[in-house]
Amino acid sequence: MKIVLEAEKVSVSYDGFQVLKDVSLSIHDKDFISILGPNGSGKTTLIKALTGLVKPVSGNVKLNGKPVHLYKRREFARYVSFLPQNPSVTLPFLVKDIVMMGRFPYLGRFEMEKGSDIDAVEEAMKIMDIHPLSKRHLMELSGGEMKRVFIAQAVAQQSDILFLDEPTANLDINYQLEIFKLLKNFNEQMEKTVVLITHDINHAARYAKHIMLLKDGAIVKSGSAEDIINNTDLSNLFNTDIIIERDRYNKPYILI
Repeated sequence: MKIVLEAEKVSVSYDGFQVLKDVSLSIHDKDFISILGPNGSGKTTLIKALTGLVKPVSGNVKLNGKPVHLYKRREFARYVSFLPQNPSVTLPFLVKDIVMMGRFPYLGRFEMEKGSDIDAVEEAMKIMDIHPLSKRHLMELSGGEMKRVFIAQAVAQQSDILFLDEPTANLDINYQLEIFKLLKNFNEQMEKTVVLITHDINHAARYAKHIMLLKDGAIVKSGSAEDIINNTDLSNLFNTDIIIERDRYNKPYILI
C-alpha cells in the first residue's frame, strides 16, 4: 500500500515540556487507524503535528513525500481534513451551511459555491445520514446529530485523509456505534484514509484496521487488533489489569 503521510522522529514541546518524543510512523492509503492511550499521552498533539497545526521542535512530517510546512493552507486542505474534539460554532447556522464550510479549499474569498460544491455537500449529508436535518439550525440538534454534521463537513472537504479527535466522546452507545459504522463505510466504500483518537478500545478493535498505542509521548506498539489488543500491552499502557475475551464477531473485547 502507498504511504500517504509519514512522520520522522517528530518531537513537540510546550513551554519546555516535551509532549512528543521522536515519533516516527507511516500512514497508508485507505487505512483505518485508531490511536489509543491514557490521558496526557500526547494523542491530540500527535494529530496536530501530523496536520500541520503545531510545529515540531525537531523531525518532520511529509504528505505524499513533500514536507507539510511547504503546502499552502488551501492546497493542504484538499488532501487532509481534521475534526477536533469540540468544534466551535456559536452562530445559528443551518446544517447545510455548516457542511458547506467544508468546501473552503475550493472556493476563493467571496466566491459563490458552484454545482460541484453543492453536489459534494449533498453527498456528504447522504453518507452521514443527515439530509433530513439540512434545514435545521445546528443548536437545535442533539450531541450525536451535531457530531454527524461536523463529520459531514469534513467529508464534504473531499480530502484523501480524515483525522478525527475522539469523534464519539460524550455520546450514547447508539451514537457511538452509528458513527463508527459510518466512518467504516466511508473508509471502505469511498476508499478514504481514516485516522482517529478514541478511548473506546472495543470499538477500535472492531472497526480499525490498525491500532497505535501511545504513552508518554511515544508510540509503544502498533499493529492489527489481533496484535495489539492483549492483556500485557493494554495493562502496561493503562497501568491496570485488563481481561480479554471475544465478542460475537470474534473480535478481541476487553473487560476491566
